[in-house]
Amino acid sequence: MKKRLLFMLSVLVLFIGTLAAQTNVSGKVTDEKGEPMVGATIVVKGTTVGAVTEVDGSYSVAVPNGTTSLVFSFVGYQSREEAIGNRTVIDVMLSANSLLNELVVVGYGTQTKKELTGSVSKVSGEVLSRLPVTGIDQALQGQAAGVQVTSNSGTPGGGVSIRVRGPSSITASNQPLYVVDGIPINTGSYAQLGVGGQSTNAISDLNPTDIASIEILKDAAAAAIYGSRGSNGVVLITTKRGKSGKSKISLNTYYGTQEAWRKIEPQTGQEHIGTINEARRNVGLAPLYSATDSTNAANTNWQNEILRSAPISNTDLSFEGGSEKLQYRVSGSYFDQKGIVIGSSFNRVSVRANVDNRLNDKLKLSFSSSYSRSLSNRINNDNNIYGVVSAALLVGGHIPVTNPDGTYARDPFSSVENPVSGALLPVFEAPTQRILSNLSLDWEIAEGLTARTNVGADIINYREFRFYPSTVPAAAGVRGQGFETFFNDNNLINENLLFYKKTFGGLKTDLVLGLSFQKDRSESLFTQGENFPGNTVQTLNAASVKKDIQSTRSLWGINSQFARLNLSYEGRYILSGSIRRDGASRFGKGNRYGVFPGVSAAWIISDESFLKNNKTLSNLKLKAGWGVRGNSNIGNFASRALIGAGFNYNQIAGLAPTQLGNNDLTWEQREDLTAGIEVGLFNNRVSLELEGYQANTNSLLLDRPLPFTSGYGSISQNVGKMENKGIDIRVTTQNITKKNFTWSTTFNVSTYQNKVTDIVNEFGAGFASWVDTGYALGAFRGYRASNIFQNQGEIDALNQIAREKTGRTTAVYQSTATRPGDIKFVDINGDGVITSADQEIIGDANPNWFGGITNDFTIYGVDVSLFFQFMEGNTIYNNTRAFSEGMNSVFGQFATVRTRWTPTNTNTEMPRAAWGDPNNNRRTSTRFLEEGSYMRLKNLSVGYTLPKNIISKLRLGSLRVYYSGQNVLTFTKYKGLDPEISTFGESNTAPGTDFLTFPQARTHTVGLNVSF
Repeated sequence: MKKRLLFMLSVLVLFIGTLAAQTNVSGKVTDEKGEPMVGATIVVKGTTVGAVTEVDGSYSVAVPNGTTSLVFSFVGYQSREEAIGNRTVIDVMLSANSLLNELVVVGYGTQTKKELTGSVSKVSGEVLSRLPVTGIDQALQGQAAGVQVTSNSGTPGGGVSIRVRGPSSITASNQPLYVVDGIPINTGSYAQLGVGGQSTNAISDLNPTDIASIEILKDAAAAAIYGSRGSNGVVLITTKRGKSGKSKISLNTYYGTQEAWRKIEPQTGQEHIGTINEARRNVGLAPLYSATDSTNAANTNWQNEILRSAPISNTDLSFEGGSEKLQYRVSGSYFDQKGIVIGSSFNRVSVRANVDNRLNDKLKLSFSSSYSRSLSNRINNDNNIYGVVSAALLVGGHIPVTNPDGTYARDPFSSVENPVSGALLPVFEAPTQRILSNLSLDWEIAEGLTARTNVGADIINYREFRFYPSTVPAAAGVRGQGFETFFNDNNLINENLLFYKKTFGGLKTDLVLGLSFQKDRSESLFTQGENFPGNTVQTLNAASVKKDIQSTRSLWGINSQFARLNLSYEGRYILSGSIRRDGASRFGKGNRYGVFPGVSAAWIISDESFLKNNKTLSNLKLKAGWGVRGNSNIGNFASRALIGAGFNYNQIAGLAPTQLGNNDLTWEQREDLTAGIEVGLFNNRVSLELEGYQANTNSLLLDRPLPFTSGYGSISQNVGKMENKGIDIRVTTQNITKKNFTWSTTFNVSTYQNKVTDIVNEFGAGFASWVDTGYALGAFRGYRASNIFQNQGEIDALNQIAREKTGRTTAVYQSTATRPGDIKFVDINGDGVITSADQEIIGDANPNWFGGITNDFTIYGVDVSLFFQFMEGNTIYNNTRAFSEGMNSVFGQFATVRTRWTPTNTNTEMPRAAWGDPNNNRRTSTRFLEEGSYMRLKNLSVGYTLPKNIISKLRLGSLRVYYSGQNVLTFTKYKGLDPEISTFGESNTAPGTDFLTFPQARTHTVGLNVSF
């Protein structure tokens, strides 16, 4: 009994001694915004003793005596060490990782920026949230070095062209691959009904405010893991997800107005009549209008009639939160944009749910799904003389908007539509429904070894309804005309991945293995009817003439195997290698499989012992990469011999061959070599990234012309080569970092040179574009305008030289109808006469430099951001001026023709007015080629965030009010409505052309961000 009492007493003494030998420390861990951090780790330094924070960020840990400090850490945040001393309560705020430790999404995984060996640009969701734009592609403008983004037109929801380090293809798509939460999605236009050069844009179905970050994989070392679809770069989109901790409700809303930032002054109605009559007299014709017509002429400014101040608004509501095991984020959004041209609009409703559920210690289930419904009200425009903006420029001001009886007036001598009736009378609706879903299961097989399976779907339903009433010229002769189309696309993908991460001493390994299976099935329907009983019932069942009906079905698939291995030794020597094998149904039987490798390496010199503690040079990194990637963005059956339907005879259905097959057809291959340097100064307050690259595209997919006697016009083959080389530069500086005043600057600039190095046959595209060996894709070809003939003697002298050089008595220098006031074109080859042989490359749509600069300021609770976008050295072919300064027909003219040549006004560059243009002054030439350089204050935002002491009294999480302006200021010499255009949309061969294009809008919005 005594022994038991003695034993119990000893244990009690030992227990009391143990209690005396440790101290209990508690506190709270928060982030920079004061939000509690659940799951943060606290470890007693030098021991395995620790704790994890609770939902409210609190913790409690028993600290053994003799220990000196606690280490606080959380994924994505800088670790922090706190001395204990005599403290029993230690509250800690953790800061987000520095730029070098920032996580960057790459293909099938993440890496810290410090470990990156490939070329990757990142744009944060915070940047996207500043911009009132329809789609994420517009928000990328000027934000990423080497990424050139062009809003082809100001059409709401319209197409946007993205070029990553220049064009790489002539006939296949030059658009990058988009991957949303790991799922490659469909992009581009699904429209079957044309409205001119503008196109729809599937990317506009995505809600920009749902985006957490965008990473652009620019070189082959980074993008080769996406194999046959990575030739034009890869855009990785990561959506926002819930975090464990306190539930949060966020409301983001803005409202604003849009307006045309520029208009072009037209001639008055009387001036227009005078120009027409003068043009006719100059070629010996009678005037078209009388003096009475001129006196009674209207003075309509059609641009004022069709351009308006249009509203734009957006409202987002999100709910997020969760526990350590279950996190969620649910959001809904409504975006509404009326176009600055009457009759045009775009709106979108979208909802998204992202859920992450840790089923147990080994299994994690993640689910992402979004649904959107958008409606685009489209109008004819862009490369369409019957478009609304088109007609506003081409109808003379002498025509009133309406007649005395209220009907819309028209020019009796012109086929061009009344711009107002062209905008308001036709109906053209294009609703789209889209579902993007992804379900993944992660299984931690063992420490460092994880398996994941993904199942994803991208489902698009696109409809079009167009009705031309009998009151518009397009349908007047057929008593109304209606169209309905339908397009459905089901894109399904399954990916199975294996991740292995292990550290062996100083060697850190990261391995990814994967299998991918993707299938896309689509179907379409096109119907057309004419002769309606009236303009009220517009459905096609009312049409007495069912004119056309077509339906198609299509299918393509791709199966892939891929691997990537990242090695890092002591954090200084980094090597990354990837390989992907793709099998695609689009190519010939003997060439369906291709292998795409990539390898890159980096040396972090600043971590070497001789530089590690350098106070000036905080980061110095060299990197280089090589790889091959492909382009499979062609027709689904381009390699196959096809037989088409509809070749009917005598009411008997018939089939006929329509395409020659090519079993050797395969993807284009782009081989990259990249080298770069990263420098950080003064604890990375100044950071520089510089990369140079050379990329060669081989086996270009082109159509080789065939003799017409073969029965076919061409055959698809891999013939042609292209080269791109350039430099990307990015500089970030933390200029001022005071407590109540900060100022940071981000600057990026890029240059590239593109050249077609081999092509089977040169050809023209658009109005002035030319594709030929030795020239850039985007080159312009035409005549070189010299000056204006001032007298007949100049013309006669050149005609005499022409007869002497050619030996023909009828030879003339330019035209038998050339007269004083006409343009003289340069005889390039010196043969004395102007022929097509005197055309030359006269310009290039590709810029010398492009980029952006952002300055961010915070002054107490006020934040200010100014973002300038620029482009320098490109030219634009302004084909609009060929009509609006042509002075050869009934088309409306710009006020610039007031300076035209007349016998009493000879000191001018504007030629004479001449009906029918007998000298062809309007021919493709340098006359209409303009400098396209511009600098634009793309975005200006000013916000105010309420202080925490006020927020807490209001029981809010945060509250910010702001103003945002887009396209606020534009500096350019370009004479058109906007320098940021491309009439032919995403065309590879005819970029940089402006023809009657819908202009960009200047936008002003005010908004509110509030969380609860």
